[in-house]
This record gives sequence, structure tokens and C-alpha cells, in this order.
Amino acid sequence: MFRSRLLALFSILTSVLLVTAACAAPAAHDLMAQVQAGERPLNPEPPPQPYRDAIADFSLKLLSETLDLPGNVLVSPASVYFALAMTLNGASGETLEAMKAALSSAGLDEAQINQASRDWITLLEDTGDKTELFIANSIWLREGYPVAPVFLQRNADFFRASATSLDFSLPAAPDTINDWVSKATRAKITKIVEQIEPDVMMYLINAIYFKSDWQNPFEAAKTHDGTFQAPDGPVEAAFMNRLGQMDLIEAEGVKGVWLPYKDPSYAFFAILPESENDARGWAAGLDGKTLAAWLNSRQEALVDVSLPKFELEYEISLVDALSRLGMTVAFTGDADFSRMRQDGNTDLMISEVKHKTYFRVDEKGSEAAAVTSVEMQLTSMPVSDEILRFDRPFLFGIADARSGLPIFIGLMENPEA
Repeated sequence: MFRSRLLALFSILTSVLLVTAACAAPAAHDLMAQVQAGERPLNPEPPPQPYRDAIADFSLKLLSETLDLPGNVLVSPASVYFALAMTLNGASGETLEAMKAALSSAGLDEAQINQASRDWITLLEDTGDKTELFIANSIWLREGYPVAPVFLQRNADFFRASATSLDFSLPAAPDTINDWVSKATRAKITKIVEQIEPDVMMYLINAIYFKSDWQNPFEAAKTHDGTFQAPDGPVEAAFMNRLGQMDLIEAEGVKGVWLPYKDPSYAFFAILPESENDARGWAAGLDGKTLAAWLNSRQEALVDVSLPKFELEYEISLVDALSRLGMTVAFTGDADFSRMRQDGNTDLMISEVKHKTYFRVDEKGSEAAAVTSVEMQLTSMPVSDEILRFDRPFLFGIADARSGLPIFIGLMENPEA
């Protein structure tokens, strides 16, 4: 008797553990398992000038559109561009053209955007010692959503995107997506999805991680406290100091410094406006060509630089910013993302574009991370054939499905009794 009870208890505990495990780790199905991604050039040429112009222009427009709130700002135009470029591969008609315009890429066709993005990603990840740059793209779909194979193929070919089918209704589904984000950013950004609403069908996510030492490190012994003139009044900060030959950025109304990392393909830049007033308004008025001209007109000089150490975390919804840049239609029921569905129907719109960034600067070097998530939801929820609300007494039970006979049967009159 005791043994049979013990076995019964063991069976119950095992069942509970299995259910708990299932809830904690929802089954994920790799939708790219049967997709053979196209070959990528090992040593691609730098992206063509029209693409580079588009990225530069989009970068400053995006920054400008995010300056309406006070405080530090940090965006990764590359992350936002890659996430929306993946989304572009499912857009059609007015929606496609509006998104291209918002990305400053109206003059590029879809093939040019895809190919140049693929080549730029390949070049970015080709780093030297003491420098790491990692780019990852993923697509997460609600289990059962009829995604178009061509849409998956295109994003595998050009963005190396993984694609996973997941039961979004399970409480642990956001954790599964966030675990991917955390791993892709080396735990610098750990969450991009809070909860998944019933009408959300898809997430397209880009993650970028960067870490590198300075080519010429700052000496920790020369770091001293100083005063930083913040808009709301002076604040104390730790300033790194270095005197030496370095690239000086100097143009009408601005001065700055260019600090290479160990891999000289990457450098940190800092630019000061000549006027001490309204740096935010000054930044909002910049354009991509002006910034590019500044960064490419450097001259070596003996510079005494004092740079504050800082660590910054930033997050923003980009829906308003991207709407102001011209892609409002993508956020409405008139959006056309028919190329995302296997049957070509139009039932999705972008409901959120969430952007998170991280940046750290110290004597040794820099570390940075960015994540952009494009959330796709149904333009309207399906209408049920019947609506059943068991909010009054009802008959209930358990039946043997083979015979149709009740094993348990009862009447519920008061669920709180």
C-alpha cells in the first residue's frame, strides 16, 4: 500500500515537473531548417555610394527625430536600418515605398538594399584582434502563422536571419526571445519583449554588439574628477586625459577628436559645437553630408583631450519618429505586408518598433550594444463564430472521448464556493 502511494506521488510530481518545464521552455521550431541560404561574398566591396549616402542621411534624421525628449540620447542607425530592411522584404505597394523613403533609400530598389546590407554586415564583422563586432538577426513567429517561404528565404540570404515558430500564448515565450537578445548582446541588453498580446504574430529583431580596446589607451592615473556643464546645471564626472598626436576634427563652428580602436577600421568620435548653448538644437539641424565631411577631413595634431568616462543605457519607441519620417502607413490598417504570408493576404501592420542601446567608455576602450525589434500585429482580430462566456451556472465534466460517456459530471453554480 505504502509503495503504491509512493509511486502515485512520484507520478504526480513527475507530471507537475514536466508541465512546469513545458511552461518554462516553450517548444521552438526552427523554420530555417529546410532553408539553404545563398552564398555570401567572403571579401565584398564596400557598399556603393548611394547606399552609404542613404545610411548617413538616415542616421542624422533618426537622431534628429529622437531629440524631442530631454536627457542623453543614443541610437544605432545600423540596427534600426537592418531590422526595417528585413521587414521591407515582406512589404508591398505604398507601404514598401513609404518605408524606403523613411530609410532615406527611395532611390534604391529592394535588391540594392538587400545586397548592400549583406555586404556591409560582412565587412563590419571582419575585425582584427582586441575588437569584436557581432551582428545577429532573427524572426519570431506565432505558432501556426502561414509565413511565406520566399520571405524567409530572402532574409536568410541577405541578413542571415534565423526564424523560429513559437507558442506566443505561453507565459515563458517572451523569455525565449529575450534569452536570444541577451546572448546576442553579451547580456548588455537583456529584454526587448515585455509581454506578447494575442494579436501579435511576428517579431523581426536585429542585435549588434561591439567591444574594442583603444589603439592608444588612456592612463588610469591621469583620470581626475571634474565638472561637466549639463543643461540642468554643473555635475561632477570622472575625466580621462591624454596629451599626444591624434586626429583632430575641425570645421567652421565645430571641433572634435577621432580616437581609433585596436582595429583601425573603427574609431570613436566626439564633436563639440563652438557655441556653448543649445547643443540639442545644433544636433537636430545636422545632416549626413555635413557629418561625413567632418569625419573625413581630419588632420593630425598635438591634442590635449579630456573625455568623461560614462556608461549609458537608452530605450525608445521609434513609432512616432518613423511616422514623422514618412512611413505612417506601415503602422495602420492600410499597411500592405502581403509578402509575409504564404497565401498573399494582407493582415499585418507594424505595431511597435522598440529600440534599446548600451554604451560604455573607459580608459581601456569601449563597449556598445543595440537591439531593434519590429513587432507585427494583425490589422484586426479574427471574428469568432460564437462567443461563449460561462458567467452563469453550467454543466461540466470529463468524458471518455472514445465512447462519449461521462466519467465526471457536475453543475457549477458558484465558482467561489
